[in-house]
Amino acid sequence: MQEPTNLVLSSLAVYNRDRINLLNIKTMKKMLTFFALLAILLSGVNFNSTMNQAKASEEVAAGTVIKGSGLSTLYYLAEDGKRYVFPNDKVFFSWYDDFSQVKEVLTEELYNYPLGGNVTYRPGALLVKIQTDPKVYAVSENGKLRWLKNENIAKTLYGNNWNKLIDDVPDAFFTNYSVSEEIGDTNTFSPTEESESVPTISHNRGFKAKVTAKVRTQQEKMCGQLENALNKLQKRLERWNITLPNIGDDVIENCYGLKNDDTQNNNAPRANEKVVLCHKGETLTVGAAAARAHLRHGDSLGACNGEIPTPADTTPPSISQISVVATGTIASVSWTTNEAATGKISFGTISPITGANSNYLATDTLSTLHTFELTGLATGTKYYYLLESKDAANNIATSAELFFNSAE
Repeated sequence: MQEPTNLVLSSLAVYNRDRINLLNIKTMKKMLTFFALLAILLSGVNFNSTMNQAKASEEVAAGTVIKGSGLSTLYYLAEDGKRYVFPNDKVFFSWYDDFSQVKEVLTEELYNYPLGGNVTYRPGALLVKIQTDPKVYAVSENGKLRWLKNENIAKTLYGNNWNKLIDDVPDAFFTNYSVSEEIGDTNTFSPTEESESVPTISHNRGFKAKVTAKVRTQQEKMCGQLENALNKLQKRLERWNITLPNIGDDVIENCYGLKNDDTQNNNAPRANEKVVLCHKGETLTVGAAAARAHLRHGDSLGACNGEIPTPADTTPPSISQISVVATGTIASVSWTTNEAATGKISFGTISPITGANSNYLATDTLSTLHTFELTGLATGTKYYYLLESKDAANNIATSAELFFNSAE
């Protein structure tokens, strides 16, 4: 039998040996777990990095405006796999209203796309000149410049404020353009059609086929040009924090029939039309007189964000199925309308019916069936009457003057 002291020492030795082994096992497990996690994390970083790059490659499609991470220069990625530089913000804003379309890509991703050249102004959008040449040019497709021969042509195509739509092109970038035939007649150039035929930079550079512009009458073409020029001007002035007291007057006068004295120009082809405006993100339909005030306070022509506004109701109800049933001193008159409307009947024994020689019955209730009972009539007498119905949009329909004979 061992001595107690030796037994204790022996037991401690065994305990320490087992404890060390246990600690070694635990340490090895921890180390294995650590290296396993590290391997997973490292593989995850590589995987995510690969995925991000692949995702960036997949999402950057032709027709996208891109910029490198941390860089400010903007490029247009075209169908030929090349990036085209926007020389300045003026050129960019001739194509886009804001920077919401810009996509940021990894710098190394950006360098995968070789440079293809510079982006030129959108055709029909603005006018350009260089400081060393007094001539003002309209921009046509793929950077072709067309000289406007006189101010009257400029006003017809770009409005009374045409001189505020001119950009100076630096001499270094003027070589991106080529001078084409001059514009000596407003019928030989349409800013609206120029813009419509090349809706994107890809169309402008020939990577996509030109779009056929909508066929318009001469009046529609002129008004479309003025409206587009006004909207471009509104956006430019908003960026520059400038207001013009007479902005939009030329459009209202020439296209919506309202003169400066607020009298109606009945010769204007679009007189009495309602004007669609974008007011603080809300699409409104207003009269020409109200439109002038809206435009002066920064609203723009056209619907907001391309939404199609509900057209204003300018059509009066249609009156039909008129019926009269006369018995004794009472007559029941009824008619129908093709939409809900109020009803009113004016009647009397003298023609023509006027307020001075007639009575009337009316209701403000909107309905498609209208019936009125006329009482206290003289027997055997000829009565003249007029019918009137007004819909919810205050469009009024009035019948011709009619008559009936009361019962004997």
